[in-house]
Amino acid sequence: MCNPRKVMIHLTRSIEQAWRRSVEQTEELQSTLCETGRLSATISLNQEMGEQALVMLEKVLSGTFEQVAAWDRDESGNFVRTIDNVLIRYHPDSHNLQIEAQLIQNISSTARATQELCGFTIGDVAAEAVKQYFDDGWGGRTKEKAEKEALVAANQRLDEAIEQLHRDQNELAFQTAENQAKQKAHQLAQETLSQRAAETRKTMQDQLTLMLHHAMDTARYEMNIAIGEAYRQTFIMLALNNNGKIISNVNTGRVIQMELEF
Repeated sequence: MCNPRKVMIHLTRSIEQAWRRSVEQTEELQSTLCETGRLSATISLNQEMGEQALVMLEKVLSGTFEQVAAWDRDESGNFVRTIDNVLIRYHPDSHNLQIEAQLIQNISSTARATQELCGFTIGDVAAEAVKQYFDDGWGGRTKEKAEKEALVAANQRLDEAIEQLHRDQNELAFQTAENQAKQKAHQLAQETLSQRAAETRKTMQDQLTLMLHHAMDTARYEMNIAIGEAYRQTFIMLALNNNGKIISNVNTGRVIQMELEF
Protein backbone atom coordinates (compact mmCIF):
# COMPACT_ATOMS: atom_id res chain seq x y z
CA MET A 1 0.00 0.00 0.00
CA CYS A 2 1.27 3.48 -0.82
CA ASN A 3 -0.06 6.98 -0.31
CA PRO A 4 -3.54 7.49 -1.75
CA ARG A 5 -3.97 9.37 -4.99
CA LYS A 6 -6.94 11.42 -6.08
CA VAL A 7 -9.00 11.55 -9.22
CA MET A 8 -11.25 14.55 -9.95
CA ILE A 9 -14.13 14.70 -12.40
CA HIS A 10 -15.33 18.19 -13.37
CA LEU A 11 -18.51 18.57 -15.39
CA THR A 12 -20.15 21.65 -16.92
CA ARG A 13 -23.35 22.04 -18.83
CA SER A 14 -25.12 24.86 -20.59
CA ILE A 15 -28.86 24.47 -20.48
CA GLU A 16 -31.77 26.07 -22.26
CA GLN A 17 -34.57 23.88 -21.08
CA ALA A 18 -38.32 23.80 -20.64
CA TRP A 19 -39.34 21.51 -17.79
CA ARG A 20 -42.30 20.20 -15.82
CA ARG A 21 -42.21 19.21 -12.16
CA SER A 22 -44.53 17.96 -9.42
CA VAL A 23 -44.08 19.24 -5.89
CA GLU A 24 -45.48 17.37 -2.88
CA GLN A 25 -46.60 18.71 0.48
CA THR A 26 -47.67 16.87 3.62
CA GLU A 27 -50.09 18.19 6.22
CA GLU A 28 -50.73 16.63 9.63
CA LEU A 29 -53.66 17.74 11.79
CA GLN A 30 -54.47 16.82 15.38
CA SER A 31 -57.53 17.27 17.54
CA THR A 32 -58.66 16.41 21.05
CA LEU A 33 -62.20 15.12 21.46
CA CYS A 34 -64.08 15.34 24.73
CA GLU A 35 -67.42 13.62 25.32
CA THR A 36 -69.43 13.85 28.55
CA GLY A 37 -72.36 11.65 29.49
CA ARG A 38 -74.85 11.95 32.35
CA LEU A 39 -77.58 9.85 33.92
CA SER A 40 -79.99 11.00 36.63
CA ALA A 41 -82.21 9.26 39.16
CA THR A 42 -84.47 10.71 41.84
CA ILE A 43 -83.80 9.47 45.35
CA SER A 44 -87.09 9.14 47.27
CA LEU A 45 -87.02 9.17 51.07
CA ASN A 46 -89.76 7.91 53.33
CA GLN A 47 -92.40 10.66 53.24
CA GLU A 48 -93.32 10.05 56.86
CA MET A 49 -89.80 10.98 57.92
CA GLY A 50 -90.05 14.35 56.16
CA GLU A 51 -87.43 17.01 56.54
CA GLN A 52 -85.72 15.27 59.43
CA ALA A 53 -84.44 12.49 57.16
CA LEU A 54 -83.31 14.99 54.54
CA VAL A 55 -81.39 17.02 57.09
CA MET A 56 -79.87 13.84 58.49
CA LEU A 57 -78.84 12.66 55.03
CA GLU A 58 -76.84 15.86 54.53
CA LYS A 59 -75.14 15.28 57.88
CA VAL A 60 -74.29 11.74 56.84
CA LEU A 61 -72.82 12.88 53.52
CA SER A 62 -70.89 15.61 55.34
CA GLY A 63 -69.08 12.94 57.39
CA THR A 64 -70.77 13.67 60.72
CA PHE A 65 -70.98 9.95 61.46
CA GLU A 66 -67.98 7.67 61.18
CA GLN A 67 -69.95 4.87 59.49
CA VAL A 68 -69.97 6.81 56.19
CA ALA A 69 -66.95 8.66 54.79
CA ALA A 70 -67.59 12.30 53.96
CA TRP A 71 -68.37 13.23 50.38
CA ASP A 72 -66.77 16.29 48.80
CA ARG A 73 -68.75 19.44 48.01
CA ASP A 74 -68.71 21.31 44.74
CA GLU A 75 -69.02 25.07 44.25
CA SER A 76 -72.82 24.79 44.25
CA GLY A 77 -72.94 22.93 47.54
CA ASN A 78 -73.76 19.57 45.98
CA PHE A 79 -72.22 16.40 47.38
CA VAL A 80 -69.81 14.68 44.99
CA ARG A 81 -67.74 11.51 44.95
CA THR A 82 -65.55 10.01 42.23
CA ILE A 83 -65.47 6.24 41.79
CA ASP A 84 -63.72 4.50 38.87
CA ASN A 85 -63.42 7.76 36.89
CA VAL A 86 -67.17 8.37 37.23
CA LEU A 87 -68.44 11.40 39.13
CA ILE A 88 -71.43 10.86 41.41
CA ARG A 89 -73.29 14.04 42.38
CA TYR A 90 -76.20 14.37 44.82
CA HIS A 91 -78.24 17.58 44.69
CA PRO A 92 -79.71 18.12 48.17
CA ASP A 93 -82.22 20.70 46.92
CA SER A 94 -83.83 18.44 44.32
CA HIS A 95 -82.91 15.07 45.89
CA ASN A 96 -81.49 14.16 42.51
CA LEU A 97 -78.65 11.68 42.06
CA GLN A 98 -76.55 12.26 38.96
CA ILE A 99 -73.62 10.37 37.55
CA GLU A 100 -71.25 11.86 35.03
CA ALA A 101 -68.44 10.37 33.00
CA GLN A 102 -66.05 11.99 30.57
CA LEU A 103 -63.84 10.53 27.86
CA ILE A 104 -60.99 12.33 26.11
CA GLN A 105 -59.47 11.03 22.90
CA ASN A 106 -56.68 12.43 20.74
CA ILE A 107 -56.99 11.89 17.00
CA SER A 108 -54.84 12.87 14.03
CA SER A 109 -54.77 12.65 10.26
CA THR A 110 -52.05 13.02 7.65
CA ALA A 111 -52.52 13.80 3.97
CA ARG A 112 -50.24 14.38 1.00
CA ALA A 113 -50.96 16.33 -2.14
CA THR A 114 -49.05 17.25 -5.28
CA GLN A 115 -49.15 20.19 -7.66
CA GLU A 116 -47.63 20.39 -11.11
CA LEU A 117 -45.69 23.38 -12.40
CA CYS A 118 -43.63 24.14 -15.49
CA GLY A 119 -40.96 26.66 -16.38
CA PHE A 120 -38.00 27.55 -18.59
CA THR A 121 -34.38 27.75 -17.46
CA ILE A 122 -31.33 29.22 -19.18
CA GLY A 123 -27.85 29.08 -17.67
CA ASP A 124 -24.58 27.29 -17.01
CA VAL A 125 -23.94 24.87 -14.20
CA ALA A 126 -20.86 23.02 -13.00
CA ALA A 127 -20.10 20.26 -10.54
CA GLU A 128 -17.13 18.15 -9.52
CA ALA A 129 -16.33 15.14 -7.40
CA VAL A 130 -13.11 13.72 -5.98
CA LYS A 131 -12.38 10.08 -5.14
CA GLN A 132 -9.25 8.29 -3.87
CA TYR A 133 -7.36 5.26 -5.20
CA PHE A 134 -4.05 3.45 -4.71
CA ASP A 135 -1.52 2.62 -7.40
CA ASP A 136 -1.39 -0.97 -6.20
CA GLY A 137 -5.18 -1.19 -5.92
CA TRP A 138 -5.06 -1.78 -2.17
CA GLY A 139 -8.47 -2.53 -0.69
CA GLY A 140 -9.95 -2.63 -4.17
CA ARG A 141 -9.36 1.08 -4.62
CA THR A 142 -8.19 1.15 -8.22
CA LYS A 143 -7.97 4.19 -10.45
CA GLU A 144 -10.71 2.84 -12.71
CA LYS A 145 -13.06 2.35 -9.78
CA ALA A 146 -12.29 5.82 -8.43
CA GLU A 147 -12.98 7.37 -11.84
CA LYS A 148 -16.34 5.60 -12.13
CA GLU A 149 -17.36 6.64 -8.62
CA ALA A 150 -16.27 10.24 -9.21
CA LEU A 151 -18.20 10.36 -12.49
CA VAL A 152 -21.37 9.07 -10.83
CA ALA A 153 -20.99 11.56 -7.97
CA ALA A 154 -20.25 14.45 -10.31
CA ASN A 155 -23.31 13.69 -12.45
CA GLN A 156 -25.47 13.51 -9.34
CA ARG A 157 -24.18 16.87 -8.16
CA LEU A 158 -24.67 18.31 -11.65
CA ASP A 159 -28.32 17.17 -11.63
CA GLU A 160 -28.74 18.79 -8.22
CA ALA A 161 -27.16 22.01 -9.51
CA ILE A 162 -29.55 22.04 -12.49
CA GLU A 163 -32.53 21.50 -10.21
CA GLN A 164 -31.35 24.33 -7.97
CA LEU A 165 -30.99 26.60 -11.00
CA HIS A 166 -34.59 25.75 -11.98
CA ARG A 167 -35.69 26.80 -8.51
CA ASP A 168 -33.55 29.93 -8.42
CA GLN A 169 -34.90 31.20 -11.77
CA ASN A 170 -38.49 30.16 -11.03
CA GLU A 171 -38.74 30.80 -7.31
CA LEU A 172 -42.24 32.32 -7.41
CA ALA A 173 -43.60 29.39 -9.48
CA PHE A 174 -42.23 26.87 -6.99
CA GLN A 175 -43.60 28.81 -4.03
CA THR A 176 -47.03 29.07 -5.64
CA ALA A 177 -47.12 25.35 -6.44
CA GLU A 178 -45.97 24.42 -2.94
CA ASN A 179 -48.64 26.63 -1.38
CA GLN A 180 -51.31 25.10 -3.60
CA ALA A 181 -50.15 21.58 -2.71
CA LYS A 182 -50.13 22.50 0.96
CA GLN A 183 -53.70 23.83 0.73
CA LYS A 184 -54.83 20.62 -0.97
CA ALA A 185 -53.10 18.51 1.68
CA HIS A 186 -54.66 20.58 4.45
CA GLN A 187 -58.13 20.18 2.98
CA LEU A 188 -57.68 16.41 2.59
CA ALA A 189 -56.34 16.11 6.13
CA GLN A 190 -59.24 18.18 7.47
CA GLU A 191 -61.80 16.03 5.67
CA THR A 192 -60.18 12.87 7.01
CA LEU A 193 -59.98 14.34 10.50
CA SER A 194 -63.65 15.34 10.45
CA GLN A 195 -64.71 11.87 9.34
CA ARG A 196 -62.48 10.27 11.95
CA ALA A 197 -63.85 12.61 14.62
CA ALA A 198 -67.45 11.64 13.81
CA GLU A 199 -66.60 7.94 13.97
CA THR A 200 -64.61 8.37 17.18
CA ARG A 201 -67.35 10.40 18.86
CA LYS A 202 -69.88 7.66 18.09
CA THR A 203 -67.56 5.08 19.66
CA MET A 204 -66.96 7.31 22.68
CA GLN A 205 -70.69 7.84 23.16
CA ASP A 206 -71.28 4.08 23.07
CA GLN A 207 -68.51 3.61 25.63
CA LEU A 208 -70.00 6.33 27.84
CA THR A 209 -73.42 4.68 27.73
CA LEU A 210 -71.96 1.40 28.97
CA MET A 211 -69.87 3.16 31.61
CA LEU A 212 -72.82 5.12 32.96
CA HIS A 213 -75.20 2.17 33.17
CA HIS A 214 -72.61 0.11 35.01
CA ALA A 215 -71.80 3.08 37.25
CA MET A 216 -75.44 3.69 38.16
CA ASP A 217 -75.49 0.46 40.18
CA THR A 218 -72.40 1.61 42.05
CA ALA A 219 -73.89 5.07 42.58
CA ARG A 220 -77.14 3.64 43.93
CA TYR A 221 -75.19 1.36 46.26
CA GLU A 222 -73.10 4.26 47.63
CA MET A 223 -76.21 6.38 48.03
CA ASN A 224 -78.18 3.59 49.70
CA ILE A 225 -75.45 3.22 52.30
CA ALA A 226 -75.80 6.93 53.09
CA ILE A 227 -79.61 6.74 53.09
CA GLY A 228 -79.53 3.73 55.38
CA GLU A 229 -77.33 5.58 57.81
CA ALA A 230 -79.63 8.61 57.56
CA TYR A 231 -82.59 6.37 58.47
CA ARG A 232 -80.66 4.88 61.38
CA GLN A 233 -79.57 8.21 62.78
CA THR A 234 -83.08 9.62 62.34
CA PHE A 235 -84.62 6.74 64.28
CA ILE A 236 -82.03 7.17 67.04
CA MET A 237 -82.79 10.89 67.22
CA LEU A 238 -86.55 10.27 67.34
CA ALA A 239 -86.16 7.68 70.08
CA LEU A 240 -83.93 9.88 72.23
CA ASN A 241 -86.11 12.96 71.71
CA ASN A 242 -89.20 11.02 72.81
CA ASN A 243 -87.77 9.40 75.94
CA GLY A 244 -87.29 6.13 74.04
CA LYS A 245 -84.64 3.50 74.46
CA ILE A 246 -82.22 1.94 72.00
CA ILE A 247 -82.23 -1.76 72.76
CA SER A 248 -80.01 -2.91 69.87
CA ASN A 249 -78.24 -1.09 67.09
CA VAL A 250 -76.15 -3.05 64.56
CA ASN A 251 -74.84 -1.65 61.29
CA THR A 252 -72.77 -4.01 59.13
CA GLY A 253 -72.60 -1.58 56.21
CA ARG A 254 -75.00 -3.68 54.15
CA VAL A 255 -77.58 -4.50 56.82
CA ILE A 256 -78.92 -2.34 59.63
CA GLN A 257 -80.65 -4.06 62.54
CA MET A 258 -82.27 -1.91 65.23
CA GLU A 259 -84.60 -2.44 68.13
CA LEU A 260 -86.08 0.66 69.68
CA GLU A 261 -88.47 1.24 72.52
CA PHE A 262 -90.64 4.36 72.58
